[in-house]
Amino acid sequence: MTMNIKLTTKNMAYMAMFAAMQIVLEYCTKIYEMPKGGNCAFSLVAIILCGYLMNWGYSLIVSLVCLGLHFALGLATFYGPLSVIFDYLLPMILIGLTPLIPLLKVGKYELPIGIVITGALKTICHLISGWYAFQTPLKANLVYNLPYNIATIIACFILFVLLYPRLKNAVHL
Repeated sequence: MTMNIKLTTKNMAYMAMFAAMQIVLEYCTKIYEMPKGGNCAFSLVAIILCGYLMNWGYSLIVSLVCLGLHFALGLATFYGPLSVIFDYLLPMILIGLTPLIPLLKVGKYELPIGIVITGALKTICHLISGWYAFQTPLKANLVYNLPYNIATIIACFILFVLLYPRLKNAVHL
């Protein structure tokens, strides 16, 4: 897959729409948050939808724009450079790259197995952050990070399966 990006007015409007959707949904995910960060980030489905509807180059840009907005709007917390890299930068890049993994056709459904794969890699990033940035022992690290990351994968998977077929017919690129 090539990164064929054309920054037309229409494409930038779609990218802005997906970024805005992610930020608005991110505020909804803040209803319950772990003490040092982490939540069921179903808001990431907006970036994933962007990628599968447009292409991964657009979703990568949208994910990085959203990351900058998270810090600018106080949705992300600075706990040091290792935390920024492993809790924010790498996970958002992985989410932006999710559409590199093709949808799996099962009957009439298109299943986003990329959400499971990149979600698992995102979880590993958070575990690395817990280990190095917060010096958390492995067992405590797993207990802290697994529940909200698994919830994120499940929520994004379900939302994608519900929304993608409808948006695929509505978004005209």
